[in-house]
Amino acid sequence: MPKMKKIATAVVSFVLAACTLATTAFADQPYEGYNYDWWGDPVPSQTGYVVDRVITGLDFKTGERYNTEAQLKEIASEHNKQYFASQQEIDDYKAKLAVYQAYEDKLNEYEKYEKALDKYNTYLEKLAAYEQYQKDLADYEANPDGKEKPKKVSKPKEVEKPAEVQKPEPVEEVKELKDGDILMKNIDLKSFNEPSDLFIDRETQNLYIVDSGNNRILITDVNYEKEVIVLDYFYNPKKDKYETLNNPHGIFVRHVRDEAKDADTTMLYIADYDNNRVLGVYEDGTVFQEFTKPSSEFYEDKVTFQPNKVVVDVAGNVYVNIKSITTGAVMFAPDGSFSNYFGANRVEQTAQAIANKFWKTILDREAAAEFIQAVPMEFSNFDIDDEGFIYTVTESKSATTDVFKKMNPAGENILINLGFSDYIYGDMISYYWKGETFGSQINDVDIDEDGTIRLLDFGNGRIFEYTDECDLLFIYGGKGNQKGLFTSVRAIEAYNNVVYVLDSRKASITTFKRTEFGDIVHEAMALYTEGKYEEAREPWNEVLSRDSNYWFAYIGLGNAELSQGNYKEAMDYFYRNSRPGYNRAFKQFRMQFIRDNFNLFMIIIAVVIVLGIVISQLLKMRKKKKAGGK
Repeated sequence: MPKMKKIATAVVSFVLAACTLATTAFADQPYEGYNYDWWGDPVPSQTGYVVDRVITGLDFKTGERYNTEAQLKEIASEHNKQYFASQQEIDDYKAKLAVYQAYEDKLNEYEKYEKALDKYNTYLEKLAAYEQYQKDLADYEANPDGKEKPKKVSKPKEVEKPAEVQKPEPVEEVKELKDGDILMKNIDLKSFNEPSDLFIDRETQNLYIVDSGNNRILITDVNYEKEVIVLDYFYNPKKDKYETLNNPHGIFVRHVRDEAKDADTTMLYIADYDNNRVLGVYEDGTVFQEFTKPSSEFYEDKVTFQPNKVVVDVAGNVYVNIKSITTGAVMFAPDGSFSNYFGANRVEQTAQAIANKFWKTILDREAAAEFIQAVPMEFSNFDIDDEGFIYTVTESKSATTDVFKKMNPAGENILINLGFSDYIYGDMISYYWKGETFGSQINDVDIDEDGTIRLLDFGNGRIFEYTDECDLLFIYGGKGNQKGLFTSVRAIEAYNNVVYVLDSRKASITTFKRTEFGDIVHEAMALYTEGKYEEAREPWNEVLSRDSNYWFAYIGLGNAELSQGNYKEAMDYFYRNSRPGYNRAFKQFRMQFIRDNFNLFMIIIAVVIVLGIVISQLLKMRKKKKAGGK
């Protein structure tokens, strides 16, 4: 019995330990990394990224409008503001205002003095009238005959004589200004207000921030070293006036070569949500184009046009994400004309949708029309890579179809043909924690210069990093108020091994830098992607020495062994990590085994054949003997 108890205790301890490992992914410790194994179970893992810094508007302190002084004067006049070229001018203005306010205070005192003096003089008049009445009354009472009794006059209430106040000399009138009435080149940034998007221009290394609540675009560099440039007034030559944004949601930047000037022209496309347009502006703030609601029979009048995000391909075609549209992105030609819808999601194959499809095949048109029309779910965000492929994500936590897509210029999801379309992106399962159910809601995607895919999970505040073949590399981030955790993630960008994540509620940008472990994994993956499996062996071994749960390293080593013809060793690496890899290795192992033992097999076959012939002859002879004996 004691032995059985020891065995039972050991088994229970093992189960509890396994459960602990499996649930580490969902603990509320912010920096405990995790990954998924081949079966989709969460396992503890080394993290590939750590927090570098968190940036808010207070870190920027001040910024500068890109407009010239002449433009700012014109803008001030046009928008009923007062322009100041410097803080000194504001200080001088405030000094004049103080003088004028002091004058107004003195003038108020003088006016009070005048009123008090008038009151005092009126008192004197009433007092004189009262004294005359007293005199007339005394005369009447002394000799009333032939005299009329004087009309009674009341004694006035005594009023003190006011202290004399000199009238102040008039000064220049100065209007008191509020913050919104002041226009300057320099701006006190203070803080972001519900920022909603980021964009990194890899050619200039500029970082664009869409500061939605403040109706402006901020430009700095990826290292936050340059003074911030503020874009909030844009000159529209067609209307001959300066325009502003109204709750912008997204931005895209591209460069077009101007051969005449032998220089690049920078073009900004801003999804101006509440102005119902995409605004195209040059880097000097001049509007070159507006993309508004299409006047086309294919775009319904009742459908709103509130641009959420925008991307532009190398040919100049503009793709606008409208969250109220389920037929895909609204596509405009470079001249601004409506082209088509691009990249609609497939209809979610729910039981109801399948049933409706069945009944529509057997019912007439009128009866079929009574069924609720199944429509695809709209995608929520997108990105475009250097080769022109557009990647889309669908935010809904209930979506299982087309959560992540990679589309060619024809609008076809090429992940279907590659076999990656039905992968689970984000957390592989929804989970229950502290009375709440959590599931991934992928609301942004970024494709970096190396083709690495990063998906942003609004539901859990996490970043999921994949290879260009959709193999999961790292998971980091999370929900919370600590550094490196988020409350409302909105945008993700990456450049030069640094990841930038925008949190609209915290009004901050968190940057993650790659760890040494992350560098080793990416080095191994780069060699693996190029087919240099043997060269990748060393970094994969280093990965496993640091994290034995990193299952993809086993696949990398399996391919290294496979490339060297070590099929048995490859099978050992693939066995618990890649069924296709194991099948390839087993097939090669089987063929090699046959080749290596071919002579033996031939000898065995020959011996079997000879034995068969001998046995056959012996049986025939025995049969003849029996027949002769009869």
